[in-house]
Amino acid sequence: MIHVTSEQHRIINTDLAPGKVLKVLAFAGTGKTTTLVAYAKKRPHLRFLYLAFNKSVQQEAARKFPPNVMARTAHSLAFQARGFRYKERLVKGFRANQIMEALDLDDYETARFTMETLHRYLVSADAVVAARHIPAAARGYFQQQRRKTPDLVSYANQLGRLMCTGAHPDIGMIHDGYLKLYQLSNPVLNFDCILLDEAQDINPVVSAIVMAQVQQNSSGKNPAVILVGDNHQQIYSFRGAKDTLTSLTADQTCYLTRSFRFDNNIARVANMVLSVCKKETRPIRGTPVNKGTKPSWDTGRYTIVARTNAVLFDRAVQLYRQHTIGFSGGIQGYRLDLLKAVFFLYDKCLSQIYDPFIRGFSNFSSLKSYAAAVEDLELSSVCAMVEKYGKALPGHVDRIKEKTVDTDRAGIILTTAHKAKGLEWDNVLVMDDFFPLVKDENPVDPAGVDQDEFNLIYVAVTRARIHLRFHKNSSIPSFIRLFRQQH
Repeated sequence: MIHVTSEQHRIINTDLAPGKVLKVLAFAGTGKTTTLVAYAKKRPHLRFLYLAFNKSVQQEAARKFPPNVMARTAHSLAFQARGFRYKERLVKGFRANQIMEALDLDDYETARFTMETLHRYLVSADAVVAARHIPAAARGYFQQQRRKTPDLVSYANQLGRLMCTGAHPDIGMIHDGYLKLYQLSNPVLNFDCILLDEAQDINPVVSAIVMAQVQQNSSGKNPAVILVGDNHQQIYSFRGAKDTLTSLTADQTCYLTRSFRFDNNIARVANMVLSVCKKETRPIRGTPVNKGTKPSWDTGRYTIVARTNAVLFDRAVQLYRQHTIGFSGGIQGYRLDLLKAVFFLYDKCLSQIYDPFIRGFSNFSSLKSYAAAVEDLELSSVCAMVEKYGKALPGHVDRIKEKTVDTDRAGIILTTAHKAKGLEWDNVLVMDDFFPLVKDENPVDPAGVDQDEFNLIYVAVTRARIHLRFHKNSSIPSFIRLFRQQH
C-alpha cells in the first residue's frame, strides 16, 4: 500500500460524471503517474484510455497501469485508423531541396517556409490551411529581402496533396499528416475516461481529438477527461505544442505541489525561477533526501544538461580523452553528422557532403545566412562550432563517436534539456547556454521572452535529485544572489 499525500488523496477520490473534465497541475517529480495509477486501480469497472506524449512514456505506462487501462500514443490511434494505408510511404520529414524539386520552387527559404506553414496547419485544430499558419519569420524574411511573400498557403496545400496522393516519389506521408487526417475524420473513442498526460506539450490537433469526445460522442456516453501536466514544462511550442492545461477549461482543478524527487534546496531554486520569470504564486515543496557522499565533479558520476547540441559537443571535446561519456537517448540524436557535413561545406570539400540539404548550398556563408534568416538556432550553433574548431572538427566527431558508451556505463552523461525531460539524476551540472536570467545586474524582465526559454531552465534544474551545480559562466547563480538580496 503506497502512502499518498492529501493532494493525491483528493484526486484519487474525485469521481467524474460522463463528459466532465478534471485538470491536475503537477510540478516536477510530484508523483502524477502514481496518482493516475491509483485512480484507475480504484475503478476496475471503468475502461480508461491513457494518452501518452511519446512511445517511451506509453511503454512505461503500459507496465505500470492495471488491465482496465489502454496506454496509447495519439499517433498509434491515428495509424491504426488512417495511417496504415500509407505505411509503405511513411517518412520522418522533408528536406528543403525535396520540396523545391516537387513544387518547382526557386529558393530554399520558400521551400522551408512552405513546410513550416503546412506543419503549423497539421498540428492545429483547424480544418483548412490559412494565412495564420504562415510563420512570422517568413513575413519578416521576405520583407527584409524586399520581396513579395509567396503564396505559402497554396504551396502548403500542394505539398499536402502530394503527401496524400503519392504523386511525387520524394514526397511521402509524414506522421503528423495521418494524425491530421484522423482528427478530420471525427473519431469516436469509446472509453469511460481519458487520461491525457503531459498535457502542456500536447498540440491542438490532439487536444481537439480528446475534447471532441466530451462535446459529442455517437456512442451516447461521453467519457470523462483528466488533463495532467506541468505548464512550466512546456518546451515544445516550436513543434506546435500549445499549453492545453492553460487553454482548456475544466470542471475541477487539483494540484500536486510536493516533489518526491528533490529537497527544498533544489525546490527553492526552481521557485525563484518560476516566481520571477513565470509569475507563479504556488510554491513547490521538496522532500528530504539522503545526500550520501559529496560527488567529485572532476572524476565522479554526473550529468551535464545543456540548451543546445553544439554546447554538448563542445563539452564532449573537453571530456572524451579522460572520461567515459554517454549521451542520453543515444548519440544518434545529437546530430554530429550534421557538424561534419557543415564542416565540409566550410572547407570547400563538396564531394564529401552526403547530406543533400547541406550539399544544396553553394558555400558556408550562404548556409549561415539561411540559418539566421529562418531562425534555425540549432543550425546556427552548428555553424559556430565549425568556425571554432575548423579542421580539427571531423577528428573530434569521430573520436567522440568511438569513445561514447551506453549511459548505464558512462561516468559523465550529456543531454539537452529537451531530451532530459521526464528523467532524473543524482548529480546535475547545468551549462551556460540557457537564456540569461540577469541583465544589467538585475533579474531579467520576462516580458517579450519566449516562455519556453524559462521552462527549459526549470526542466534542467529539476532533473537533479541530490546535487545541483552550475557552469561558472551560467547566469543562474547571479540570479539567485539577486533574488535573495531583493527578497
